Amino acid sequence: MVSSAEDLIEFGKAVAGGGLVESSSGNVSVRLDAERMLVSASGCELGALTREHVSVVALKDGSVMQGPEPSLERELHRRVYTVREAVQAVLHCQSRAATLLACREDPPANLDFIPEVPAYVRAHAYVPYATPGSEELADSVARAFEDPEVTVVQMRNHGQVIIGSTWRKAVRRAAFFELACWMAAHGEPLEAIPPDQAALLRTYARDV
Repeated sequence: MVSSAEDLIEFGKAVAGGGLVESSSGNVSVRLDAERMLVSASGCELGALTREHVSVVALKDGSVMQGPEPSLERELHRRVYTVREAVQAVLHCQSRAATLLACREDPPANLDFIPEVPAYVRAHAYVPYATPGSEELADSVARAFEDPEVTVVQMRNHGQVIIGSTWRKAVRRAAFFELACWMAAHGEPLEAIPPDQAALLRTYARDV
């Protein structure tokens, strides 16, 4: 798969259109090739991305090769690509319900309320709060993604990192995760899918 600036622009607009970000929060990237990634610019609104907001960043060291100053979280994106070779798209967002759970004292470990969660999300992980843009945050997120079942990482008091083999699959995964978090956040007693059935669903639609 070969990505382009147009892919990044469409990615950002899909994220914003799906209500997964507020104002200028969030950032997106796509793997351009074995040596480079495209990252949204610092401070831009994903729903209004243009070519002027696309930065080319080296996967080897995170240096800017072309374009504007990339997102503060570019090291986080870079580290995810280095630990998961099949990943072609990375989304950092702050969808409302998922971010609420990322800030809750006792977030639920099991969100398998609907089939789409085990099928498309498989597993999510939590990492402690760390300063945005820091090496500490990038390291903890990358370590969480070393588990091949994890496709969503909840950064405590911050937001989500979601991966995909395409940007469309990353957006779909984020939408289903947000729905499950919305259900959990409402405080109603919910019954999860039986573990054996959830395990079966995790064999469906596998991605990265």
